[in-house]
Amino acid sequence: MRDGQRPPISFSLLAALLLVFLAASSGFAQAPPAAVRALSGAQLRKIDGWITEQGRDIAITPIITDILGLTKGDQTMSCRAFAAAGDGNEVHQIYVLPEGKGYLDAHFYNDKLDVYWTDKDFALIAALEGVRGQKPAPTSFADAQYGFGYEVAWWANYTDTH
Repeated sequence: MRDGQRPPISFSLLAALLLVFLAASSGFAQAPPAAVRALSGAQLRKIDGWITEQGRDIAITPIITDILGLTKGDQTMSCRAFAAAGDGNEVHQIYVLPEGKGYLDAHFYNDKLDVYWTDKDFALIAALEGVRGQKPAPTSFADAQYGFGYEVAWWANYTDTH
């Protein structure tokens, strides 16, 4: 290319498309994750009623409470829980934690376990996952949001239909 000449149109078009692509993709990469729909106050009150009336007192396995940061080492934690059957061999449980520490939501399926610790308004705090016969492990907050969204939707539907 000599001084003063325009670059070929194909080069200009390619450069413009590249700039548009980079601008668009950088906007998508920074988009926040979708918010998880919360249970309504009425739905939580209904679940709390089931826990009180039909629930059972349960000692939570110390390894779970330790991973989630609710206890340290072999400390035990007892609470009251309500269980509901899902599709197939699925079981969904909600535990009311002592001392206003919120809830644990556990989902058992296909020899797997997902446990979500929530605050008193059922907002996600931490999570873990496990496979039968193996030690459970913490889940990243971003990874936990997908499964927790499923659990919230499941409990919302359950409370609305029972």
